[in-house]
Amino acid sequence: MTRSITKLLAGGAAAAALALTGCSAGMNSQTADQVAAVPGFSLTVPGPNGGNVALRDATLAYAGPKGYAQGATAPLQVRIFNDTEQPITLDKFESNDAASVKLASAADLKPSPSPAAESPSPAASKSPQAAGSPSPGAATSPEPATSPSPAAAPPAKLTIPPAGYLELTPGSGQFLALTGLKKPVVNGEGVHLKLTFSNGVVLETLPGTVVPIAPPLSPQPRLPVTAPPTRPGTEGEGH
Repeated sequence: MTRSITKLLAGGAAAAALALTGCSAGMNSQTADQVAAVPGFSLTVPGPNGGNVALRDATLAYAGPKGYAQGATAPLQVRIFNDTEQPITLDKFESNDAASVKLASAADLKPSPSPAAESPSPAASKSPQAAGSPSPGAATSPEPATSPSPAAAPPAKLTIPPAGYLELTPGSGQFLALTGLKKPVVNGEGVHLKLTFSNGVVLETLPGTVVPIAPPLSPQPRLPVTAPPTRPGTEGEGH
């Protein structure tokens, strides 16, 4: 009888241990600490006549380990999806963290060339003429009339067809750029963004959220590992 009770107690203890192990595995499962693979800001807003307009994976382009300095220009990387039955137009884009937001192209990413050194005027290299002798060609020819500069082309309309999407990234040829940042933006931080569409939909970063700086496309080099300093009198000691 005693042996039977002992076996029953041992079996109950083993079953309890297995149950606790299963609960522990569920609490510390691989999905418990997973985060979204997309690092950017995303938002979906319903349309006035059904469907919705969505912003996906909005980020600032990676600018290096130091991020963006105050006053710098920061290219945006955004993708907008129109899941409605009507075409919509992106009418306005603005940010509280920049002087303005403009529609830019790949040419805006190229550094402006430095002005060339001024060459001496041809007139200065002429040899002086003898006193009293008239200079040839004293009569000056009339200057050609300047042609008026062409008028600036109107900004392109950013229209998204029904069930279509719009990609605004430096790699797509046109993108939005924040100009004149009001403060430095370092890695791990971000900026406010507000997009207004022709159907009245507004996509804006929510309080406590920002459009972050994108992670680098390739791993950054690690700092060199330095050996700890050797204490005086310990050189050559064995272990």
